[in-house]
This record gives sequence, C-alpha cells and structure tokens, in this order.
Amino acid sequence: MKLSKLSLSAALSLLLWGRGMVADEPNYYATATNDSSANAYHFSDDTNGTTSGQLTSYSTMLADDDCGGGDDCCDCGPCCQPLADLGEPCKWFDGCMLQERNITAGGWVAQSYTWNPYRPADKFNGPLTWTDRSNEYQLNEVYFFAGRAANTEGCGWDYGWRVDTLYGTNYRWDTAIGLETDWNSHQFYGLALPQAYVEIARNDLTVKIGHFASPVGYYTVGTANNFFPILPYTYQYGEPFTHTGVLANYKFSDRFSWANGFVRGWDNFDNGNPNLSYLSTATLTRDNGDTLAWVGLFGREPNLSGQNAGFSTRYFQTLVYTRKFSENVTGVLQSDYGVQGDALPNGGLARWYGLNSYLYWNQTCRLQWGLNGEWFRDQGGFRVGTVLPSGASPNGRGYARGPGFDGSFYRVTFGPKYFFTPNLYTRAALVADWYQGERVNNQLPFDDGQKLHQQVGVFDLVWTY
Repeated sequence: MKLSKLSLSAALSLLLWGRGMVADEPNYYATATNDSSANAYHFSDDTNGTTSGQLTSYSTMLADDDCGGGDDCCDCGPCCQPLADLGEPCKWFDGCMLQERNITAGGWVAQSYTWNPYRPADKFNGPLTWTDRSNEYQLNEVYFFAGRAANTEGCGWDYGWRVDTLYGTNYRWDTAIGLETDWNSHQFYGLALPQAYVEIARNDLTVKIGHFASPVGYYTVGTANNFFPILPYTYQYGEPFTHTGVLANYKFSDRFSWANGFVRGWDNFDNGNPNLSYLSTATLTRDNGDTLAWVGLFGREPNLSGQNAGFSTRYFQTLVYTRKFSENVTGVLQSDYGVQGDALPNGGLARWYGLNSYLYWNQTCRLQWGLNGEWFRDQGGFRVGTVLPSGASPNGRGYARGPGFDGSFYRVTFGPKYFFTPNLYTRAALVADWYQGERVNNQLPFDDGQKLHQQVGVFDLVWTY
C-alpha cells in the first residue's frame, strides 16, 4: 500500500526519538485485568484485586524473574539484571495530576514488514492478518489508552473508566458494526475505538458497562499485548474482538472468580444485531499458579441462509490453560468450539473449532523466544473468508464471509522478541501455514489462490510510551 510521506516521516521520527529514551518499567498497560478472562494480555492497569492469576505481559514476567541462565545472562550485553533494572521508565503521561486521580495513560507505535517469497500479485498474505500485506511497509498501530481502574481492595465503593483508540492498518480487524464502520472510508488506514466503558465496584463485585475488548480466548486487541505480531486463526476467524453491553465480575476468592453479562453480540455496536447474547467467564487458579479459564457466549448472530430474519442461534466457548514450568518457561493450551444453526447458504449447520499451543522462554534479560502450533477447522466454510482491502466489509472485519474455505488450517510460528530498551523492542516470526480442504470458486487460500501452503517472515518494531 502507499503511505503518505507525512505519515511515514512522523512514524520514523517517533521511533528514532524512542531509541534515545531509557525506560525500564514493565509494560504497565499490558498486565492482566479483572475480567476473569482467559486472555493473558488484556492491556489494562486494572489491579483491583480481581485478577485471576493470568499471565501478565512478557516484559512484566522478565521484570519479576531472574535474568535466567546464570552467567549466560551476560550474553545480553552490559546488562545482567532483569528488564526492570535497566533504568528509569519513560512515560509521556505521568504527571502529578494523573497520579492523584489514579489515572493511567500510555500507548505504542507499531510498524511492520512481511516478507513473502511467493510475491502474490494482489499483495495479500492470504488469511494471515494484522500483517496481511506482503513485501511492503505497514504502520500497524498508533495506539493510545487512558483510564482509571476501579479498585476497592475488597471493601467499599469505587468507580473506573477506560478509553482506547487505534489508528493504522490494524483498524480493519478491530471494527464493530455501527461504530467504526461508519467512520472510515480509506482502503487501508483508519481509526478504531476498541474500548470505551465505565466500571462500578462494590467490595468484590465489579460491573463494566460500555464497549470493551472480548474476554474470549488468549489473544486480544492491540498488537503490543501479544507475543507474536500476527493473529492466530482461532482469534481472527473464530472469536469476537469486542462487545458492547454489561459484564459483572465477582471475585469469590483469590482462586476463583466468575463473570456474567449481556452484550449486543459479536463485534456489534448498534442495531446491526438487535439480539442480546449471554456472556459468561470463569477463572480458577491453583496454588502452584496454574490457571484454567473458560468463556462462553450464547445468542443469535447473523447467518448466510437468510432464515429467521437473517439471524440464528450460535454457541461458542473457549478454554485456556496456563502453566509456568519454571521462572523462565511458560506454556499455554487453548481450545475453541463454535456452532451455529441455519448458518450456511443452504441452511446447514456450521461448526468451527481448533487447538492452540504456546511455549515461551525468557533466555536473557532482553531476549525471549516463542513457539506456537495451531490447528483450526472451519466446517462448512462459514468463518475463514477472503481478505478485503477495506474495513467496510460485510461483517465489519476487513474480510468477506461465505462462501469460505471448508477445511483445516495448520500453522507453526517461531521467533524472538528482543528489547533494545524497555520502551523499544522488535519481534520476528517465521510462519508456516498450510491448508487441507475444499477450493472456493476454484481458489486456494495462498499466493493469489494458487497454493495450499505459505511461508513468510514477519518483522516489526514497537515503541511504547
């Protein structure tokens, strides 16, 4: 895509400035929240005591752990201390006025380049998203958030609020029907509002009201909140990104919390979906720190058959198990299952399900490694469609639905995350995708519809503020 010289110059200037900054606090905006969700990266400073033991951001893990590896720690250079000891943090929004009001604000600038050796003519990397454009620069996200966490410490009343904004090519994957789909008309760049909500807390009960990131799954909105710079199939095609509604979370103990609420369906803001969906989450934490999180959604969602006024019943659930094997090694297992009746053009039943596994290793105070294996099955071709160059797509996500790819997608991802400073890091991911299933209009998923497989290299640079 063609980026204006002004936008490119501004992004590069910010990054060059960021390289000169020294900031050593963990990514304070990337810690786990009080949603009782399976999501380990819910990019919030919500520390009201209702966190259910999920993983925090990887920089936070480094700050809490030893450098790892004894003398080998010095391989990271002159620093032989955890990330948090590299220097004083640099925050743009850290004034006394904000601190007195317990307001946290910050964000990041993320930009990437994806090398695709097949060089597809349409410059799309098939179903690979966030970094969906091949062999060209993308300004993925200029992200900003501000908020105040509701924190009662288990006693009394409190309130909170949160607003997040995102500008860049990733806006196409974060749109909600009736909200951002009415703002943006540019082919690739636009503005999204992933979150805008208030919280009311009483003792161990917290009620969230508004537009918020979905607690479903392991990945979440905001590239800096996830280890890899790409989205798994399970998240991009199988799960909701955002909800609009009410979610009440109750912390029964330090080990168990349960949330229930009603939302206006998947990635929907207005009457585009007039039906309410029931949303529930539960998180259990063991003494050894292992967590098991479940999230379920039940409601009426759009179908392709046109039956029942274009809506039919959908059920979806996800399970995420997280285990810390040692101070520097963490593993995650995730399963998804979704089913919807009268969903396909012929009125048939659609199912989608998959398994995801992650393994993370903190090698040194600056260097981390990640490995991901994934299988995602779209039975009926209801979920995985063709990527479009605009967020104003039929389902508001930047890709078309139906007829889609009726088959299984497999992926292996491997790569490092390296911190130059705690405010500036790079990620590299080697991604191997392959598909087993039916053609769509005589097209395959990769390389302009010509291949069953694809291998790409994704590189990005993220500066936090």
